[in-house]
Parts: sequence; structure tokens; C-alpha cells
Amino acid sequence: MLLYEHKNIIADMKKIFLIIAITTMLFGCSDSFLDKQPEDTLSPGVFFKTPDDIKTGVVAVYKTLQTIFAVNDLPYILEQESDDGTTSYNSSNWNSFTKDNSFSDAADWTSFYKMIVNANNIIDIIDNFTPANDADAVVVKAYKGEACFLRALAYFYLVRLYGDVPMVVKHLDDPNAAFGIGRTPVNDIYNKVIIPDLQYAADNCYKKGDAAIASEGARATKGAALTILGKVYLTMKDNTNAAAALKRLIVDKEAGTYALLADYSKIWLPSNKFNSESIFEVNYNVAAGSPSYYFRNMNYALAVNGYKMSTPGGLNQGEKNLMDEFVSYKEWTRYKATVDSSFTVSNGLICPTPLKLMPPLNGIAAYDKVGTDYNYMITRYADALLMYAEALMPSDPNAAVTYVNMVRARANMAPIAVADLNIYRILHERRMELAFEGHRYFDLVRTGKAIEIISASLMSTNEYEGRRWRTTLIPEYQLILPVPVTEIQIDHTLTQNPGY
Repeated sequence: MLLYEHKNIIADMKKIFLIIAITTMLFGCSDSFLDKQPEDTLSPGVFFKTPDDIKTGVVAVYKTLQTIFAVNDLPYILEQESDDGTTSYNSSNWNSFTKDNSFSDAADWTSFYKMIVNANNIIDIIDNFTPANDADAVVVKAYKGEACFLRALAYFYLVRLYGDVPMVVKHLDDPNAAFGIGRTPVNDIYNKVIIPDLQYAADNCYKKGDAAIASEGARATKGAALTILGKVYLTMKDNTNAAAALKRLIVDKEAGTYALLADYSKIWLPSNKFNSESIFEVNYNVAAGSPSYYFRNMNYALAVNGYKMSTPGGLNQGEKNLMDEFVSYKEWTRYKATVDSSFTVSNGLICPTPLKLMPPLNGIAAYDKVGTDYNYMITRYADALLMYAEALMPSDPNAAVTYVNMVRARANMAPIAVADLNIYRILHERRMELAFEGHRYFDLVRTGKAIEIISASLMSTNEYEGRRWRTTLIPEYQLILPVPVTEIQIDHTLTQNPGY
């Protein structure tokens, strides 16, 4: 429920709770947005009297990320809808693009709006806050930058998942105030919220390596804002502005120093969190009560019979065509760190296991029930370099190929020539580098190649099982999700996406 001026005791309790959350980690759980008022919704004028108070409010915006990027949440859907992931000896409706309106991912709709509401509320608090001095002003602007970044990130996922969605950018004492506004066109959300928020964040967040965030690597930075801004412009097919944003990160070094790790296999290790390549990652921590269970993706029969686990979900397995692409291009460095060509002990069928975010398979049983400290990396420097190459490709292919080859060199791959560079080559390089990191599906959709490439995979015989999952091309309407029916029932100004 909301905290009001006269409830000082409740406010103090809330402050203590949020301070504890900060000292352990920057993230926690989520709740509903339109259904009921979230328990940690923020209200101005209670205890937000210092920058440290403001910080507790910013934490509430981060809190939902751990839920959204849990093993059975958004990563599951993004991998199933790409041509990288499938399920064990079966095909989900997500994977075969036979979704109906029950496949709306209502939990993430709610979670992203929870994140947006908390961002709106802390931004409103900050806008009405008077810093005591110039130093406090810098700190508070950085907190606002983080809240703006998180609001932009939430909306960026929403518009890519659902298309037009309600645009809510003001403080809400009552979530019912969000009813009746209908769905806002995607371009309006980009131009009125996402881009301005990311620009503010790029101008005001701390840089990577700044002392103020030295012990808090999970906080959004100027580099995170510039990277996502570049991705936004690429999604809008604005290569010029995408290149300009990414140049600030890569060439001008405005956001601090980023670099590719020498060893590709060490990018995701818990002992190597927030490394030089990391741009923005969701923090998981067993000791703080927020473990990652991403390793439960493993096929059930393989996990139980081969590795003596009791909790696998079999949610995401590697596609055969992904393995074939690694082998065809002799991509041994990235292949070995990305997917294991496992077979199921009970029947001998090959069932590729994604390796990123997983502990070594030979010791995985030790994490069965307790979880791991593996973070979910939303974006990293290799992603930015490949986006920069893509943005430069139409205007300066000679420069573009340089950035592709930087990423290839780390993977022990020979450089490619300018003549080899086209959008399919960019998509190939991104797939080899970023498989199972939540990029592939959005890459295919924004480049207009999703129907062509994913349909080809689904219409080909799966040689592991001898069957095809589709006989026709993916219908275009299936590229976005249906709006949750529960939301339409609550707010009749929300309309359903065509086809559902």
C-alpha cells in the first residue's frame, strides 16, 4: 500500500528494509501493477530527505529485474522464440509459433509495469527534492539517471514484446489512474520516453570505474545507457543515431573504459562479475537469498540420469542448427563455451545443453537445490562492438569490419574482408558471440529476417528426432505476443493484437 505523510512509523520501517536491501544487493522481488498496489510502491514526502534516502527508492526500481530474468521467465520465452533454443524432444507453442492469447507472458507485463511505476514515483520524488549542495546534486542526478534508464529498459522490452502498450510516466497514488488511456503507439513511446530517458541517463549516470559505484557493479551506468540507446536506434532503423551513441561509448570513451576479456569462457563466471566487458547485468547471489537457477534448463532425463540432479526443468535446449553453424564455421572457442552436445543417457538422443550461466556439468549436482551466483548479463561490450559495426556498415563498411574482427579475434577466428560483410554476416557473428544471452530473437525481428530464418529452421527436419515443427512460414502476427487477457478485462480501452 502507499505510504502517506502521517504514517511515520511505517515510513521508518520501510526505510530500514530498503537500506538492508542496498547493503546486501540492489535487487529483490516483484508484485502486480494493475491488479493491486505493490507493497513497495514509493510515495513522496515521507522519508526522502537525503541522497541516501533517495537511493533506497532507486533500489525499489531495480527489484523486479531478478524475477524477470529468472530461468523460467523472460529468458525462456526469448530463447524459445529464437532459433537457438527449443525444448527436449518436443516443441513448445512459443518455439513453433502457434501461440494463442493464453501465451501472453502476463507475469512479465505486470513486472515491467511494476518497474515503470516505481521509476515514475522515484523520479517524481527526485524532481521535488532540493539537494543541500552541489555534491548532493550530482549524486541525486545519477540516481535519477538510473531510474530513467530502468524505465526506458522496461518500455523497450514491452514495445518489442507487445507493440503498442499504455504509456504511464507520472507518479501514481492509485494504479487505477492508469486505466482508460488505451495503447500508445510504439513510436510515441520511443520518442517521448525511451530515448529521452536514455539520453538523460547517459548524461547523468556514473561512468564504469567511478569511485562512487566501485562496490556496486550492478548499478546502471553511462555505458549501459549509451549501449541500450544504440540498440534502440538500431531497432528504429536509425543507423546514424545508433552509430553516434555507440561511438560515444567505444571511440570517445565517454562512459569509462571497456574491453573484451582475453578468455571468452570466463565472461560469465561468478568470480568474475562486473568485469571489463560487462555493461549491465542482473545480480544473483546465493548468500543474499537471491540465487540463480538458470542451470535448471538442462534436459530432465540427462540431468537426473547423467548428473544426479533432482530439480531440472528442461526449459531451453540448444537447436541442432545452432550446433551445425558452430561446426560449419569451425567456431570451436565460442562453441565449447556456449553449448554441450549432450546425449540423454536413457535413450541416446542428442540434447544440446546451453553452457553459459551454468557451473561445470561434472559438478552441477552440488548446486541442484541451492542455486548459483551466476549473473544474467543483459548487455556486454561485444554486443556494443557488433552493433556499432552494424550501424556503420551502410556508410563506412571499412570501419564496420574492423569492429567485427575485434570480436572475432578474441574467439581465435581469422578476420573477414569488407566484401564478406552484409546483414546476414552480422547476424551470424552476433549468433556465434551472443547465443543464449537474449539477443537473437530481437536481432532477427528488427532486421526483418525472423520469418525467413526461424521458419527455415522449423520447417527443416530435426535430425535428432526426425520431425518438422512447421510446414508453413511463421505468420507475421506471431512475432509479437498477445496482450494479457486479464489486462483487457480490467481495462476495456486495451485492445488485443491482431491474430489473437
